[in-house]
Amino acid sequence: MVLILSFDFEEIDKVFISHFHADHSCDAFSLIFSRNCNYTPYKKKLKKVLMMGPKNTEKNFKTWRKIFWPEPHESYPVDFREGVGEVRLGSIKVETFLIKHLPWLQSLGIIVKFGGKKLVYTGDLGSDNKLEDLVEKCQGADLLVIEASVAKPQSNHFTLQQVKELAEKALAKKVLIVHIPSPVIKITEDFCRKEPKFILAHDGLRVEI
Repeated sequence: MVLILSFDFEEIDKVFISHFHADHSCDAFSLIFSRNCNYTPYKKKLKKVLMMGPKNTEKNFKTWRKIFWPEPHESYPVDFREGVGEVRLGSIKVETFLIKHLPWLQSLGIIVKFGGKKLVYTGDLGSDNKLEDLVEKCQGADLLVIEASVAKPQSNHFTLQQVKELAEKALAKKVLIVHIPSPVIKITEDFCRKEPKFILAHDGLRVEI
């Protein structure tokens, strides 16, 4: 299994949204519009997109459409799967699970299993999550994709030390650190240099597991 942070947008037909903050969701809706512009005027075959996300994903997409894509005669085939659940995509098994991030919106993590490998992405998460629950979901992950965006524990975000504790207890083999704001970039770079299984995400990164 390979995680690539550089891709052809026309090849994407499955999308996961962890929660509805702009940095985690806006591009997903713009992807659908971009594909419509690229396909419909040239009579290209429309490739259906499966969009998985928290509750109100379809409702939020329709609200977004009224503002940014008002043409009523245009459409692009999209299937929506909302909330916690499991789905099989051929030989790929996908499971979503609840994450505590903020009380006024639902947040999800995702587990992807394929070819005997396990990838876990937590989305944004905070100290209000029970560590034992996170350990259960992340147990044995070949790649754990997780944020570490604050220097001190907060209710809505994780620290590097919290990530390290989770990774050790869950026996995660590799940990990809994402969602890094500028105030903590330097300490994250230093941390990843000292911890071999920790990787700092950057554009164009390719991670093989």
